[in-house]
Amino acid sequence: MIKLLGVPAYVWSAICLLLAVVWIFIWPSGQATGTSGFTWLALRWGHTATWLILAAAALAAAVGAPVAAQRIALAALPAYAAFVYAMVTTG
Repeated sequence: MIKLLGVPAYVWSAICLLLAVVWIFIWPSGQATGTSGFTWLALRWGHTATWLILAAAALAAAVGAPVAAQRIALAALPAYAAFVYAMVTTG
């Protein structure tokens, strides 16, 4: 069983999924005022997408696919980078 900090990967997957659900309801709507297109999309869904992708990566690790887990986890980087970029440029 794959563990990170002594916690099984399936538990990390559940935690990431819970965080994704939280970020569905909590997002920087104040900064999104007056934005559209990519910036709005990144602000609204970037953080949520990042946690969903990390949940999928942890789940892949939990079922015994570590290479797939690493590749999926790397896919979270562009989602988070877009979110941070949107946060910085609209702030």
